Amino acid sequence: MDTEYRMIRASDAPALLDFLRAVAGDTDNLAMSVADVDRMDESSEELFIAEIRRSQSIYAISITDGEISGTCEISIPQRLRMRHRGELAIAVRKQYWGTGIAQHLYDYAISEAKERGITKVSLSVRADNERAKAFYRRNGFVSEGMDTRLFSIDGEYVDGERFGLIL
Repeated sequence: MDTEYRMIRASDAPALLDFLRAVAGDTDNLAMSVADVDRMDESSEELFIAEIRRSQSIYAISITDGEISGTCEISIPQRLRMRHRGELAIAVRKQYWGTGIAQHLYDYAISEAKERGITKVSLSVRADNERAKAFYRRNGFVSEGMDTRLFSIDGEYVDGERFGLIL
């Protein structure tokens, strides 16, 4: 399996839409649902990518066998008092779970964050997602508390847990 890791480009919009549709259907662990993706189109994804590239945010992708296999985003606020921190989100196509893509994407994005002077990374994860929580703990994250009603899925609330990492 040959995988390329790089920052997202405007030309990735069609592939990103395909990726988001796939991962939203693979799991309920993401903030995005299939209905959310269905409201998007290629031009909205191009605008999304353009905004990321204008901002300080980091959006790394992996490409395996010609398709986006994973993403790792570190959203960085525009407010001066908060530009030292980022909010992490990782997604990988189900067929690539357990292959190391998430770890490589994470390492790539964190390296970029450090170069940009980011000193803290936070995230919320479903409280019942033990696999993800173990991944974050292995990478030095510590629990910072509960995030009640993180998601509402089919009318049912799902709690989350907040994690943070000082870089």
